[in-house]
Amino acid sequence: MTDPEAAAEIVASYLPAASAGLSSNEALGHYVTMWKTTVEVQQHFNDIEWRIRGLALTVATFALGAAGVAAKDGATLGPISLGSAVLCLGLILWYAFYFVDRLWYHPLLKAAVAEGTEFEKAIRRHLPEAHMTAGITERSPQSVGWLVAFLAGPKGTDRVNGHAVMHSDHKLRWFYRVGASTFIIGAIALQIGVALADGAARAENPGARAPAASPATPTVHASPGTTP
Repeated sequence: MTDPEAAAEIVASYLPAASAGLSSNEALGHYVTMWKTTVEVQQHFNDIEWRIRGLALTVATFALGAAGVAAKDGATLGPISLGSAVLCLGLILWYAFYFVDRLWYHPLLKAAVAEGTEFEKAIRRHLPEAHMTAGITERSPQSVGWLVAFLAGPKGTDRVNGHAVMHSDHKLRWFYRVGASTFIIGAIALQIGVALADGAARAENPGARAPAASPATPTVHASPGTTP
């Protein structure tokens, strides 16, 4: 444990000039309070992100269900499968959720974590055991297998000692990429199904394109000398 005078000097070095007159215990108390606030902010943004993902999954479930019903009924919009159209609209909404999650709230969460880490560094000068934020950050990256790395794409992982490692940004993108792939594959499959069904129907009934011509009315010729 650091002696009180040394601790006071260390903590004071992290304080702005206006608050340099605080005692080590007062400064430590302020840092702990600010650190608690950053943890609450982290929890807030993390909760918002998971709510966004939950809503995205709900929209995906409804879109897939509606597309399945449309495909079962054989509904089309001209040559386009209604199920495929529904999945394309679902994909647009899925991307909107990705935008809000990845580019709106995720940077705010990372900023809150960074601020918490800085406050934790100051606290550790006096309490070396305080390293929760740093510990979570260090343990967040995870090694993944080849299938997950393949689905993540060329920039979806980092290479560490020959292993694919995913950080929080990679995990978030992987989640939305897999969902988007489901929409795309489903839309293509339904459209191919409509095209094949239409081709089979034309092959079975080639005359369905144009109605057959009505037979000509036979002409009756009267015999000579016969009164009509």
